[in-house]
Amino acid sequence: MAKKVLIIDDDEDMCEEMAEILKDRGYYVSMAFDGLEGKRLIEKYDYDILLLDLKIPGLNGFDILKSTKERKTKLKVLILTGRPLIKKLGQREENNDEDKQEDTLKLADGVINKPFDVETVLGKVKELIGET
Repeated sequence: MAKKVLIIDDDEDMCEEMAEILKDRGYYVSMAFDGLEGKRLIEKYDYDILLLDLKIPGLNGFDILKSTKERKTKLKVLILTGRPLIKKLGQREENNDEDKQEDTLKLADGVINKPFDVETVLGKVKELIGET
């Protein structure tokens, strides 16, 4: 049975290209271009892996990541982001929003920065869903 992938990203061209690549390799792929639609799909269907951007309209990727990991514990989440994820030393303040986001990001099963190499993403997808 084909593994099911959901891509949530507001970059429609990237979604469509990634979906075609995954479909060519035998995956079943769904796409959502905003967080609200993505959350609806997660609640309605069972996916093996979620490819998730953090900065999307409607409901951001951090909120989707947190709610997904609370409800669908077996769903693997791979973050695909253009957001810089490494804080500079000495910039940490107690309990600010960025710290909360960084804590939420730890729930992800992997993070790949944009622009990304397609083979790197495919390799990580295979790894996370247990294919060799």
